[in-house]
Amino acid sequence: MLTKFEARSSRVKAVALHNSSTWVLCGLHNGAVQIWDYRMSTCVDTYTEHVGAVRGADFHVNQPLFVTGGDDYTVKVWNYKLRRCLFTMTGHMDYVRTTFFHHEQPWIVSCSDDFTIRIWNWQSRKSIACLPGHNHYVMCAQFHPFSDLVVSGSLDKTIRVWDISALRHRKEEVGITQDLLGTTDVVVRYELEGHEKGINWVAFHACGDLLLSAADDRTVRLWTMSGTSCYVSRTFTGHTSNVCCAIFYRNDYLVSCAEDRTIRVVHMSSGVTVQTFRREVERYWIMGSDPVRNLIAIGHDAGLQVFKLTRERPAFAVHNATQLYFTCQNKLNMYNFDTEEVTSCAVTYQFYPPTSLSCCPTTGGVMLSYASGGPQVEWIPKPLATRTCNVEVTVKGFDGVFFGGHKVAYVDANGKMCIQNVSKAGGKPQQTDMSCSRIFAGPVGCVLCQSDDKILLYQVAQHGPVAEATVPGVRYAVWDKDFSKVALIAKNTVTVMTKRLKLIASVAESSARIKSAAFDETRDVMYFTTSNHLKYCYLRNGEASTISTLKNVVYLVRAVGDTIYVLTRDGRVLRKELDNAELNFKLKLLQQSYRDLIRIIQQGKLKGQAHVGYLHKHGHSEIALHFVSDPLTRFNLAIECGAIDIAKATAMELNEPAIWRRLADTATRFGDIQLAQFASAKAGNYYASGLLALLTGNTASLATLVSTTRDDHFKLHYGMYVDDAKQRVDVLCKANQLPLAYVTAKSHGLEEMAAQVLERMEPEVATRVQAQQFYPVPKQRSVAPATENWPMLQVEESVFARLLKEPGQLDAIAQPELDEDVAAGAGWNDEDDDDALLDGAGAGAGDEAALGEIGEKGGGWDDDLDIDVSATLQDTRDTGAPSNGYVVPREHPPITQTWADAYTLPAFHVAAGSFASALHLLQRQIGLADPTPLKPYMMQLWAAVNGCRPAPNGLSAVFAVSAQPPDNETEALHAPALPNFMPVLADKLRVGYQLFVEGKFAEALDIFRSILHLSVMTVVKDDQEKATLREIMAVAPEYARALALQLQLRTLSASSTESLQLALYFTHFRLHRAHMTLALSQAMSKAYKQKNIKTAAEVARRLLEQDPPQNKAQQAAAIIAEAERNPTNAVQVDYDERNPFVMCSVSYKPLYKGVACPVRCSYCLSPTDPSYKGTLCPVCKLAMIGVDCAGLVNRI
Repeated sequence: MLTKFEARSSRVKAVALHNSSTWVLCGLHNGAVQIWDYRMSTCVDTYTEHVGAVRGADFHVNQPLFVTGGDDYTVKVWNYKLRRCLFTMTGHMDYVRTTFFHHEQPWIVSCSDDFTIRIWNWQSRKSIACLPGHNHYVMCAQFHPFSDLVVSGSLDKTIRVWDISALRHRKEEVGITQDLLGTTDVVVRYELEGHEKGINWVAFHACGDLLLSAADDRTVRLWTMSGTSCYVSRTFTGHTSNVCCAIFYRNDYLVSCAEDRTIRVVHMSSGVTVQTFRREVERYWIMGSDPVRNLIAIGHDAGLQVFKLTRERPAFAVHNATQLYFTCQNKLNMYNFDTEEVTSCAVTYQFYPPTSLSCCPTTGGVMLSYASGGPQVEWIPKPLATRTCNVEVTVKGFDGVFFGGHKVAYVDANGKMCIQNVSKAGGKPQQTDMSCSRIFAGPVGCVLCQSDDKILLYQVAQHGPVAEATVPGVRYAVWDKDFSKVALIAKNTVTVMTKRLKLIASVAESSARIKSAAFDETRDVMYFTTSNHLKYCYLRNGEASTISTLKNVVYLVRAVGDTIYVLTRDGRVLRKELDNAELNFKLKLLQQSYRDLIRIIQQGKLKGQAHVGYLHKHGHSEIALHFVSDPLTRFNLAIECGAIDIAKATAMELNEPAIWRRLADTATRFGDIQLAQFASAKAGNYYASGLLALLTGNTASLATLVSTTRDDHFKLHYGMYVDDAKQRVDVLCKANQLPLAYVTAKSHGLEEMAAQVLERMEPEVATRVQAQQFYPVPKQRSVAPATENWPMLQVEESVFARLLKEPGQLDAIAQPELDEDVAAGAGWNDEDDDDALLDGAGAGAGDEAALGEIGEKGGGWDDDLDIDVSATLQDTRDTGAPSNGYVVPREHPPITQTWADAYTLPAFHVAAGSFASALHLLQRQIGLADPTPLKPYMMQLWAAVNGCRPAPNGLSAVFAVSAQPPDNETEALHAPALPNFMPVLADKLRVGYQLFVEGKFAEALDIFRSILHLSVMTVVKDDQEKATLREIMAVAPEYARALALQLQLRTLSASSTESLQLALYFTHFRLHRAHMTLALSQAMSKAYKQKNIKTAAEVARRLLEQDPPQNKAQQAAAIIAEAERNPTNAVQVDYDERNPFVMCSVSYKPLYKGVACPVRCSYCLSPTDPSYKGTLCPVCKLAMIGVDCAGLVNRI
C-alpha cells in the first residue's frame, strides 16, 4: 500500500474521489461533510448542515456539485464553488444510505432504510421514481456505467437489477400514489439470491457485464449478466467479519474491506489473494476509487486514507546519454533520444512493477529490481533482442545496480549489501559487511548506500565508505552526465551534492512531493518536478522557482538547455521546449550579461510583477525600475537607486506630503538643495525649508517663511537669523513673556515697542526690568546666498537606461557581455588591419609610436607636517599650585590623540594629524618604501575630518562632526568620522575599465595606480565592504601590470618578435572576458601578420571560447581553417601556453612554474623575478618587493 494522504477525524461513512481535481469528499458520522485536497494535504472546506451521520456522498462528473444523504432522511445537493447547499430533497422516511449521480442524465439515485430506492431529478429538484420491493433496509444502489440499469442490495439478502429506460421518455408525475406504490415505468430485470446474510454493497463493472456484491456472510460474489440470466461466476472468501464494501480495480482485481480491519486484493480470474492490509484497531467502512489515477479512498473509524496498491512510476535509466530504458505495463522499452524511436519487449508478468532499473555500462544489459511481492533482481543480458526478454540470472534481493562491467551490487533479505558478477554462469554472490536499506548507482567502482539517516559513498575495491553525509529518507539518486554531481531525492526535499558528498544546494517543498530531477547538461541548473509543478534550481546560489504547472505527473529523464525529456506514467516519452524567460533572465542577471538582459526586457517575455520583487531583493532596483508602471512603486525604486529625476516625476504624479518629504530628504542627501527646498515646500515642512535656507544663506527666503508661518516657536527660533526683532517681540508678547519682550526690544533699539511693553507689565516687574543694564545687539553681517546646489553625489545613469536609449552604447563596467567591436578605442586598432586577416595581406610596416608616458613621480615630502593648532587646544598645564590652595585641573587630552593612541589603523592616525606614526604603521603593515604618492590622499583625509567653516552673526567657527560614537555606548573610545572612499574606488574602477577599452593605456594605468594608493586610506566597516575592497585591490594591480606591459609593447616595432611575445603574454593576465577578447584579438592579429599561423590558430581557439563579436569570430574561424591546411610558424617565440607561468612585473618575462619561484610586492602582491627582491615595486610605486609584512589594517 502506497499511502498518499491520511486524515484523522470522526468515523467516515461515505467517500468519493473527484474525477479531475485532487479532491476527496467524505461524510462523517458526526454530520459533517469535508472536502480534502489529498495532494496538498489540506482541508478545502467543511459543511455542517446535516443532522446525524452522513452515509452517502458523490461528486458530479462535470458540474461543480456534490450530493449527500444522511440520517436526517434528506438528500442535499451542494455547490462547492458557491460553498453552500443549493437545495434539500425530502421523501425518504428513514436513514439515507447511499447517493450517486447519473453519468449523463440529471438524476440522482438514493436508497434508504425505508425499503425504497428513489431517483431524483436535481434540475427540477423532484423525485421522478420510487422503487419499492425490498423488504429490509436497502444498503446500496448505483447506476450502470452506460446502460439504463440500477442495481440495489438489501439486508433482505437479495440483489435487484432495475430497468429504468422508460424514465428517459416519460413526463414527471408527482403525487402520493407514486410515493406509496412506486412507478410502473421501472421494472425488475433480475432478482438475485445466494447470500446467506444481508448485502451491504453492490457495484457494476466498467465493462457492464459484471457486478459484485459484498455481504455480512463474509463473502464477496461476482455475478455475470448475459441476456435474460444473471448468475454467480465466483465467490471470494477470506474475510472474518462483515464485508462492508468492495470495488473493481484495474479490470482484473477486486478490492474489499470489512469490519475485521482488513483490506483484501483478489485477482478475479484466479481467485488468488494478492495482498492483505490490516489495521490494528480501526474498522473499515467504505471505499471509493478513481480509475484514472488508480487511487482508492477508504474510510475507517478514525478518519480517511487515500492510497495506491502499486507504483505508477516507471522504472527507468539513461544509458550513455543516448538511450532511455524504462518499463511500463509489463514491457521493457528503449527510447533513442536521437531518432525518437521506441522498441519494446515483454517481461515476466507480475502484479507489482519493477521498482528500479540499472543498465550495464559496457554491454547495455538491463537489471530489473522488484521490491514487493517477493523481492528479486533479474538480469537481462540482451534486452530487445527478441519479443520476450530472456532472464538469465535471478537473485533474491532488491535495488540491483551496476558499478562496473558486469558487476552488480544489491541488498539481500538480511539488509546486507552483496556483490555478484552476472556475466559468469553460476556466479555466487559475495556478502559484504555493509548494512544498508537502499542502494543507488554511483561513479565507476562505487555505489551509494542508505544507512539510517546517512548516505554513504561505498567504494567496492576498498570494501568501505569513502564519503558520507546526513540525508534522511532518500528515495532516488540522480547523477549528472559526468558523475560529478548527484541529486538525492527524498519525499519533500532534493539535496544536491558533489561526487564526494559535499553540499551544493538543497530545495524543500512544504506540501507537494518531489517526483524526479535532472541536471541540465549545459548549465549549472537542476530541473525537478513535484506532483503539480515543473521547477528549477540554480545550483550556484540555491535559488529555486516554478517554470510551469503540470496537469499530470511526469518524470524528468534528461535536460539539455531549454529542452527537457519527460516520461509519463502511461509509458510515453515527451520532448518539451520550455519557455525559460524567467530562468534565463536570472542567469543573465547573475552573470551580469547586460546585453542579453536588455534584449529580454525589450522582447517583453517576462510577465507579472514577481520579478520586480526579485530584482529589488537582490539589489537591482535600477533594473526593476524599467518593469514597473505603478507610480508609488516607481518612486520607491527610484529613491533607492538614486534616480532623482524619476522620483521627482512620480512625486508630482502622486502629490502626497509623505512622498514629498521622502524626496526632500533624498535630495538633501544627494546635494540637490533646490529640489530639497521645492519638495519641503510641497510637503509643508517649513522647518526643513528654514534649515536649508539658513544653511545656504538665503535670508530672504527664510524671512518669507518666518512671516508667513503660524508656528510661534518657528518664528521665535528662526527670527533670530533674519534680524527681525519686531517679529520676536510680538511673539513674546503673545506668549505673555513681557520681560523677555522688553529686553529684546530694548537690545535692538526699539524704544517705542519697549515703552508699550513696559506699560503692560506690573509695576514691581517693570521696576526690576528697568534696573537692568542693556547692551545693543550688533548688526548682522550680510551673507551672500548660495544659489547653486551643493556638490552632487555622482550617480551614474543606469547601464540599462543607457543601453535602452543608445543600443550601441557600451557598459562602462566592462562586464562579460560587452560588444568590443563597438567599444574598443583607437588604441586597439592602430596596428590591426582586420581585412588582412581574411584576404591574406602581410603585416603592416613601420614602428608605432608610444601612446603615452606613465605619469612622473612627484617630489618627496617631510614626515613632520606643521599644522597650526588653535590656542584653545594648547597645553596649558600649570606645574605650580596657587597660594590659596586651588589646584588647576589637568586638561583632558584632545580626541585626536585618542585616535592615534588607541587604534592601529593608519587612516585614523592621518585623521589625527599624526603623519609620522601613520607612515611608521604603513612600513610595518605594507612595507612602505616611498610615501610620496600617498601625500594628496593623506591630506584629503585629514582635511575631511578637521575642516571647518565660518558661521554668521559673529559666532565661532563651526567644525565638522569629527567623531562618531562606538556601537557600544559604554565604551570610552570614539572613532573619527572618515569619508567613505568605497564609491570613489568603484567610480575609478569604472573609469579605468572604460579607458582600457578605449585604448588610452597610460591614463588607465594612472587610474589603476590611484586605486591602489587610495585603498591605503580606505576604511571599511563590515565584512561586505571588506570583501569588496579586497576584490578591488586584487583587480587593480592585475590591470596595472597588464597596462604596463601594453605600454612596453607599444614602444617596440609592430613586426618584431618581442612585440609578438608581449602580445601573447598579455593574454595571460586575469582580465574580464570582454577585455580578454580585445587582448586575444590583438595577439591573433600579430601572430597572423608575422606568419605564425599555428600560434595564431591557438589564440583564435581561445578567442572563440570568449563568444566574441561576429566579425572577430569570422576572422578566428578563417585562421583556424588556414592552420588546418598549413600549421606552421615563421618565427620562433619564447611562449608556451601549456606551461603555467606568471609575468615578472619588472622585466616582462615569463616565470614558468617549477623553474623560478617569484617574489611578490608586500602590498599589491605583484610577482617579480627573485633578483629584484628589495627594490621598489614598479606597479604600486609604494612598497618594497619581497618584504614580510603584517598586512594592511583597514577594518574598524
